[in-house]
Amino acid sequence: MIKEGAHTYIDGQGTVVPYTGKYAVKLEDPFSVIRGRWEAAGITGAYRPLRVEFELTDRCNDTCASCGMGAKPVSEGVTLSDAQVDRLIEQFADVGLSSVAITGGEPFVSSRALYRFIGQARGTVEIGKLTTNGIWGTEKGTRTVFERLVAAGFLDTRIFVPLLMVSIGEQTTPLDRIARIIHHVATEFTDRDLNIAVSSLADPADRKHRIYELLAVYEEMYGEFPHDRVHSTMRVYLENERLENQAPINRPGNTTVSRWMDSCYDCFAPTVGTYVLPCALMKVSGDLYSCAAFNVPEKLGFGNLFRESFRDILERVNSSAYVRTVRAGGGLKGVRQVVPQSVTDQMTCGSFCGSCKLLIDKFEAATGQQEPGGRLATFIPLQGLAVRGGKTA
Repeated sequence: MIKEGAHTYIDGQGTVVPYTGKYAVKLEDPFSVIRGRWEAAGITGAYRPLRVEFELTDRCNDTCASCGMGAKPVSEGVTLSDAQVDRLIEQFADVGLSSVAITGGEPFVSSRALYRFIGQARGTVEIGKLTTNGIWGTEKGTRTVFERLVAAGFLDTRIFVPLLMVSIGEQTTPLDRIARIIHHVATEFTDRDLNIAVSSLADPADRKHRIYELLAVYEEMYGEFPHDRVHSTMRVYLENERLENQAPINRPGNTTVSRWMDSCYDCFAPTVGTYVLPCALMKVSGDLYSCAAFNVPEKLGFGNLFRESFRDILERVNSSAYVRTVRAGGGLKGVRQVVPQSVTDQMTCGSFCGSCKLLIDKFEAATGQQEPGGRLATFIPLQGLAVRGGKTA
């Protein structure tokens, strides 16, 4: 499998090679095209997202105890309404957004909304990534789903090669369905049409990944695994402060915040290949975060796309002294100009996001000001944009 991180291209730092990397681009000059979209829309500032990863639904056919997105059972979750989908596309177009990534929940349990969004977005904003647990990868379902995706316009992109991200870990989707989806992509599409990746999440206590089970299942079904076509993302489960009933995370050992800061990359620098950055996260509620990490701190939530404009939210993000400091410093290490290393050497946590959360609090205390984020529960919703219950999706 192609490992994540093999191809990273940062704006202004070398040549971009088209059709390489998990988040491959089709152009040699993607950043100039992306900047042109921002400039045409009049969008400025240190923070301008290349992509928004958004929850089409929080309904899911599965019940993973450590679900990073906090998905709900099909009967309890919600899916974006037609009016909300239309508003999102309008707001994305207004700021010249280049691409979106669709996630859930499980998007395919709300397939009508999924295909509608893809069709409505065609020609306005690209669908750069679609994440799924592969529940639809049956003998009859696989070809039908791909035919519907193609017909809706999933492959109709100019900048990015679309990526199908199949997630395995706690999910109970039979691995033969995942293998069938991978085989279909590898035999029916080229890497110029569609990329595929497997996201394998492991419990931090033993760090065991199901990817090795998947390889064995595939080889039994089809023979040699197409390592040259499948990208990998291998992670461990993390604490998530939005999840009230998350299963306990047993991450052995502690790492100082100073070490996390030293290893942090600039998640606000325009980047493609290994990642697409900056990337915002939108929950199904419409709440928008300036970082798309599943366990992003709540204080990096800057507004609600169903209750105010994307432009206003971007202005709020760019008014954040913390965000500007991180961007100017090339990552969390930039916060050292406010929070000294003598302090961060004494702080420990289990992740980049955990260190970011601690640093925001220290940053606010040191500067004597509260950041403009973390305001997600204070807005008054617009009329006519109520989220629709899962049964009606």
